[in-house]
Amino acid sequence: MATAPAPRTINRSIPHNGERSKSARAERPIAHDGETIEQCVLRSLERYFADLGGAKPHALHEMVVRAAERPALQFALARCGGNQSAAADLLGINRNTLRKKLADYKIT
Repeated sequence: MATAPAPRTINRSIPHNGERSKSARAERPIAHDGETIEQCVLRSLERYFADLGGAKPHALHEMVVRAAERPALQFALARCGGNQSAAADLLGINRNTLRKKLADYKIT
């Protein structure tokens, strides 16, 4: 009995034309003045905690995710000229997931 070949998986993070340098840059996106988005988030969190004045934060993870997700959705839609399928592809999510998130954030 012949064994069926294993399903082929595609790693979307590595371009098919072999340009790994662009892929490496995409993993550590640069925000402003050479600062990565990660560094920007950390700087913002430091400022947030400094501004709390000792008060206890609540639901930090949800706050950070929502603060990053909304502008990412808006950026992808704008970058793709409002095309939701293209925006979902850019974000690496399913179009139906994008539509749900747009509804959740009341983004049109």
